[in-house]
Amino acid sequence: MRILLVILVCLMFAVPAFGFGAGVEGCSGDCTACHKVTREEVKDIFKNIDPAVAVEDVTPAPARGLYQITLKKGTTLQIVYLDFSKNYLLAGQLIDIKSKRDLTRQGVEDATVIDPATIPLDNALVMGNPKGTRVLYLFSDPECPYCGKLHHTVAELVKEDPQLKVYIVLIPLDIHPDSLWKTESIVCKSKEDMGLAIKMLENSYEKKEVPRQSCGKVSGAELKKVGVRLGINVTPTVSFQNGKVFMGARGKDDIRKMLEQGAK
Repeated sequence: MRILLVILVCLMFAVPAFGFGAGVEGCSGDCTACHKVTREEVKDIFKNIDPAVAVEDVTPAPARGLYQITLKKGTTLQIVYLDFSKNYLLAGQLIDIKSKRDLTRQGVEDATVIDPATIPLDNALVMGNPKGTRVLYLFSDPECPYCGKLHHTVAELVKEDPQLKVYIVLIPLDIHPDSLWKTESIVCKSKEDMGLAIKMLENSYEKKEVPRQSCGKVSGAELKKVGVRLGINVTPTVSFQNGKVFMGARGKDDIRKMLEQGAK
């Protein structure tokens, strides 16, 4: 009986195992151990879909079974997903159910960099300390409700931080029919009185009357092109001194943390 047990034990360790780890010939917890794709393969796929699209990056997606593909067309970044069979593309938002985070938007944010030196500030509104050492760039639309929400948050940060300077670059969106003339009126007013211009913007967010004003120095159409040139297709968008961006309204803690990182 003892001899039989010894034989059985030896056989157990002699049989090849299906494990989870390097060097084991079997299914691993790491899907990319068996499934791989090169950037050149992905480029070939998109040549047949849209030759004008550039493939910027290819990484495993946060969800198993997918690759995350970062694309660029002109100045606009987009993320899509390719399945491991390389036969199917998914375009849309990938949401982490537990944290309720939009992982697709986060991926675009991580891939986006706006060099502060490329931001035209001639027609920007200035809120906070004009000589402040901590700088925030806020791209906004006078008729965007989410922009109004973020504007209120940033105004609170300005009150809390005497060194904060905020440049507000207005980008009128086509989906807001009155945004173009309001942008021109507000920026024109800023040439005379910055405080009144900020108040006009806040009145717009609060659905109050905004007087039309023309100065012949401001073109809403040209300001719209600024957004296209910088790759901004979502308002509000916030950029920092280190080039990093946030897309959409964020809380004070998130903005404050990034301001600290950007100042380093």
